[in-house]
Amino acid sequence: MARYFPKNKTEDSPLGFFFLFLYTASVLIRPHEMFQISIEWITIQIFIIIAFGATVAMHRPIKMYPQHWMILGLIPLIIVSGFLNGSGMIGVEQSERIMVSALFPLFLYSNCITSIKRQHILMAVCLFAALLMVHNGHVQQTAYQGAGWALGTYSVGYINLGERRITYLGFFNDPNDIGMFLVMNIPFAIYFYKKSQAVSKILMFGVLATLFYGIYLTGSRGTMLGAGALIAVYFIVMNAGPKLFITIVVLAPIAATVITSLQSNMDESADGRLEAWYAGVLMLLHNPIFGIGMGQFLEEHGLVAHNSYIHVAAELGVPGYSLWGGALIFTALTGYLFVQDRISKKKLDDAETTLPPEEEAELFLNKTLFFSLVGFMITGFFISRMFTLLLFIFLGMAIASHIRLVKLNPEYAIHFSTRLAVRSMLYCWSIIVAVYISLKLGL
Repeated sequence: MARYFPKNKTEDSPLGFFFLFLYTASVLIRPHEMFQISIEWITIQIFIIIAFGATVAMHRPIKMYPQHWMILGLIPLIIVSGFLNGSGMIGVEQSERIMVSALFPLFLYSNCITSIKRQHILMAVCLFAALLMVHNGHVQQTAYQGAGWALGTYSVGYINLGERRITYLGFFNDPNDIGMFLVMNIPFAIYFYKKSQAVSKILMFGVLATLFYGIYLTGSRGTMLGAGALIAVYFIVMNAGPKLFITIVVLAPIAATVITSLQSNMDESADGRLEAWYAGVLMLLHNPIFGIGMGQFLEEHGLVAHNSYIHVAAELGVPGYSLWGGALIFTALTGYLFVQDRISKKKLDDAETTLPPEEEAELFLNKTLFFSLVGFMITGFFISRMFTLLLFIFLGMAIASHIRLVKLNPEYAIHFSTRLAVRSMLYCWSIIVAVYISLKLGL
């Protein structure tokens, strides 16, 4: 008698997504920190715990993708690295932080965003949070003591000299973090602008202008360079062939290092950044297997690396950087390959290239998420934000889009394979090698 095997069910978790929405609003808008009475509330922790529990209990199928395994692999590595470098308990604490602020969000965003509608909701939350940050920053610019309307937020810099760099609540208390977030939201504003009608287009144009105004208020040169480079990358991707684009990507770290080197002749800060990069490379060469231990760069050098890639490589060595960089490059490369697929099909004036509306809409959304991730990759080259929550929120969004595309058209699975993930762990080293060569030639 034949055995009966039940079919795998596909079930979304509305409850899981609802609490993921609340979690997103809490970590980006941070409403609980706007009032003295609620500033100590642990709403963020509660929302992510409920979202995770509801997703595990109700969402089907639950899958772990290569990026999940890569970030998960960092956790034992961080612990071992800590003990080998004499900072064992720090390693344990850092691994717990990575679990909560990286792995859990990455898992939830990639699994729970099962539709374009859900993605639109979270993109709207991101834009709303960005607008609040810019408005709070504008108030800081006009206030006598640089105070914003958000509780306890003040502009930083030399106010007497007219330098007022904006800040916000929580981990956005650094202008660089605000700047990175604003750059990553530029593609979102453009996306809604292109999808809008006349009146809405005017509104979204205002949103886009506000984002650029906010970037200016951060006073972050890395952020400003990131915004300009993001626009340049857009035109390169949309007009250059894959070979030319890959060549530009390989040369980009060299160009960025050269620019920083030129600035160092006039700016002490840029000179210190180059020294930190070189120190990070030396740390990697002296401790290639397990690095110097997570959180130890500042202790060893006195300053952070001001480069997310160098920072990870120095602290976690070859295995750690391969996992972190592999997850980032794999997600970005997959998104790029989807974009190139659509560009190639559009160039063919053939009726057979017409795609179903849902697939066309998903490819358009994937392109947007790809450029948002590029925004992180560019700004992350000039600041150390390797484990910022922003990275894993946007990584999760991009992965969710890739999953939806593969479901719509299984042919896309070739771009979302384990083989490409492994190769990406090698590709990510091109950034470190390019910086090292540039530093050796310039220092």
